Amino acid sequence: MSKIISGFSKFSKDEKVDWLLKNYFTNSSEALKVIQQYWNDDEKLQQLHDDFIENTITNFYMPFGVAPNFVINNREYTIPMVLEESSVVAAASLVGKFWSTRGGFKTTVIGTTKIGQIHFMFAGKKGDLESYFAKNKIELFAATASITQNMEKRGGGILDIKLVDKTDKLANYYQLHITFETKDSMGANFINSCLEAIAKKFEKDDIEIVMSILSNYVPECLVRAEVSCKIEELGGENPQKFAEKFYQAVKIAEIEPFRAVTHNKGIMNGIDAVVLATGNDFRAIEAGAHAYASRSGTYTSLSHCTINDGVFKFWFEIPLALGTVGGLTALHPMAKFSLELLQKPSARVLMQIIAAAGLAQNFAALRALTTKGIQHGHMKMHLQNILNQFDATVEEKEEITAYFDKRTVSHSAVVEKLKSLRKPKVKWVDFLDFDTIKYKLSTLSEDSKPVFGQMNAQQMIEHLSAVTQIANGNWNINVFVSDEKTARRKPFLQTENELQTGFRASFIADEPIKLKFSSIEIAIDDLLYQLQSFLLVFKREENRTVVHPFFGELNFEEWKKFQVKHFTHHFKQFDLL
Repeated sequence: MSKIISGFSKFSKDEKVDWLLKNYFTNSSEALKVIQQYWNDDEKLQQLHDDFIENTITNFYMPFGVAPNFVINNREYTIPMVLEESSVVAAASLVGKFWSTRGGFKTTVIGTTKIGQIHFMFAGKKGDLESYFAKNKIELFAATASITQNMEKRGGGILDIKLVDKTDKLANYYQLHITFETKDSMGANFINSCLEAIAKKFEKDDIEIVMSILSNYVPECLVRAEVSCKIEELGGENPQKFAEKFYQAVKIAEIEPFRAVTHNKGIMNGIDAVVLATGNDFRAIEAGAHAYASRSGTYTSLSHCTINDGVFKFWFEIPLALGTVGGLTALHPMAKFSLELLQKPSARVLMQIIAAAGLAQNFAALRALTTKGIQHGHMKMHLQNILNQFDATVEEKEEITAYFDKRTVSHSAVVEKLKSLRKPKVKWVDFLDFDTIKYKLSTLSEDSKPVFGQMNAQQMIEHLSAVTQIANGNWNINVFVSDEKTARRKPFLQTENELQTGFRASFIADEPIKLKFSSIEIAIDDLLYQLQSFLLVFKREENRTVVHPFFGELNFEEWKKFQVKHFTHHFKQFDLL
């Protein structure tokens, strides 16, 4: 059946959900449950979210975290961050605190100019076009008067309109390159509206407008963030060595594009998280930042480092076109919350806060890479994601977190540890609890069937007695166990692992031995006698050791551990646990 549909956008929300469930999900009730559990109980608030985009069927939650202890231009901040990647918020928080005692982050807005372009084709003489542009430039400004009047009252508007010749790249291709100041507004709608008005005014028979659109590459909407301190103030065992490795790591990113991409991705971890939290366009910021990193013709590091005259300095300049009024910042309740948390910054101040977050994240990543390695902290945080994935309890999380405190975290290792915790606890048999041993074994009869193996009930009891006699010195088994085998096998006795079904030492015959006693009752009494003897012989000679035919030479404690496993194994054989 075809899944191509017409008129989907006209469906109600419930109708859209119903169509999706019928066409794409085998378990529609479970899929519907997932969709509905993310709906907001407040219908008005849910409707607000539904109206942000088209064809909304539910909400997609992202964690909203905060990074405290930032000092930016001598002002304290707690920075909101929205992202799904573990360790980013923790790293930013640690670095914020680190630099708060070393002068904090120093930031400067270099420029706030934004750009829009009208792309058009003109096949005539360039001189004629230049004359037409110069003659009508004032009129082009005037064409946007109704759009720009409010922006101009706030100190913004169109800064300049330039004619740009691009015919060396593409035949007949020209631009109107227009610069804007949009103050606290990100300005996308404002800029695009101005461009369309100017294009309409500029167009004539021999000028063909191809498109009019803002550019997300804004190299003159630029902010600088920096941290610096004396090298000895960096702390650690060898701050000079740390500074040198850090410097080398930055230099590598400056010359090696493969490294630079990941290096800059770390910067954007911090930047995107705050951009998203404040309701700004992180996709535009990403595109512009990476274009800026390529402005020389080669992709390179956005950040830089120097260590001169005993001073460590780390900084970057990055284009950030942001807004604090209009758009999603005015609609999304959490975006408004974030801006209030940031003390209601202007767009210029927000540029500086976000730049500091990006530099902090870059510093954190480079510090980790050049010291403990990036996975040390990242996987510790990722550990919680793995545990949540498997619905770990609070107790399981505490035990596993402690277990991996000084161990390498990997998905498989965490899953294995979790499985071991969830493995049914073995009900070990206390073979020295004579009353319980006698009671349990007395429930057996000649008709009792084993769960596994060939022994009947009495043969199993006599087998336990016979092996106990080895420890007592009453049954000498002519078996040699090398030191190498003993060293490899004995550690098993210290584990919580059971003897596997089918385990059989080499001295045990393939077929069960003939019965020694005339009844189960007499066999039980003999076993209890052998167990009492076991205690007595080791009490008389505390340092006594006896060779076990599989594990090698064992002392009293080691024999007890074996006996617990051995009795448990055979009690399970007859379902006595």
